[in-house]
Amino acid sequence: MPQTKKLTVEQVLEARLRYAAGEQDFKKLAADYQISRSTITNAVLGKTFKDLPMPRSR
Repeated sequence: MPQTKKLTVEQVLEARLRYAAGEQDFKKLAADYQISRSTITNAVLGKTFKDLPMPRSR
């Protein structure tokens, strides 16, 4: 299990853009940011970091 680590605003925005561009493998995104899959999923889908903009999906 990856170590517990908070995401920065920049990381959340980058992950959301990657997801919107078609990178929808949460396991890979989580590994790239060294966080849990549930943490990246919640951040990317807007369940956390609700104040940050959501990019349009392609």
